Amino acid sequence: MSISSMEKAELIKKWLDNNLNPEEQKAFEALEDYNELVQLSDKLKQFKAPDYKSDGVLEHILEQKKTKKSKLISFNVMSKIAAVFVIGLSLLYFLNNTDTTVNAIAANKVNTTLPDNSMVTVNASSSITYNKKSWSNKRQVKLKGEAFFKVAKGSKFDVVTNAGTVSVLGTEFNVKNRNNSFEVTCYEGSVLVTYNNKEERLAPGDYFRSGVVTRKKIENVSPTWINNESTFISEPYSNVIQEFERQYNVKVTTENVDTSLLFTGKFVHNDIDIALKTLTLPFNIVFEQNENAIILKSERTK
Repeated sequence: MSISSMEKAELIKKWLDNNLNPEEQKAFEALEDYNELVQLSDKLKQFKAPDYKSDGVLEHILEQKKTKKSKLISFNVMSKIAAVFVIGLSLLYFLNNTDTTVNAIAANKVNTTLPDNSMVTVNASSSITYNKKSWSNKRQVKLKGEAFFKVAKGSKFDVVTNAGTVSVLGTEFNVKNRNNSFEVTCYEGSVLVTYNNKEERLAPGDYFRSGVVTRKKIENVSPTWINNESTFISEPYSNVIQEFERQYNVKVTTENVDTSLLFTGKFVHNDIDIALKTLTLPFNIVFEQNENAIILKSERTK
């Protein structure tokens, strides 16, 4: 039986106060952190107030201020022990409940391995977040942006985005959630996509975009961006420009360019001049390049 963080905190508080009833004691002993908490408590019990031996002067002073001094020493020592204990518990709780986040900055990709040896490649300007502590019970990754997953076989594996969730048992797939668009491509195995409270099952080669499934159209064994190429099929030109900005870490502005036009094609990630020509020639667009700033202009404005 799992308990909430609030219930867990209340159990620990009652344990510290020696105020657990038999049922609560069983629940406390069932906590994943039980052994660590007990070990920390045992170590703190080794702290004790220092012994004071009286001599002629001290004996007189202690006789006069025995009660006051005793209370002060007891309070100081216990305060220090309590402070160490609270800090220890706080650190333990923090370490056990902190998520791990993997970020890929602009113009970079990051490869990472999850606790079950599943592999993830995170695309530029994207991130994934997961919890190592709960991984054995709940394989879940939160995604912002785009990533390619090679999932190790095992229990249910969820990729959660703001737009929808992808669930698998063991497969290879790509998830992209940008510009209010949610896309999933299945390369191996099968994928269950939950979107707008509806479910779609994808087989290898199937492509899902914002509620529409295209069957058996993807022939690649992995997304092209893994190999430093961004590929688009009937994608708004504005989205293509934004992906270009991510892959080259540049700022692009447009002048009299219809960014709603649909673009089908690709650009490379390792040669900005070739990439710009690929993006501009189909629409008769010219470009000006100045360090990290690029201007795209319709030829009508030349």
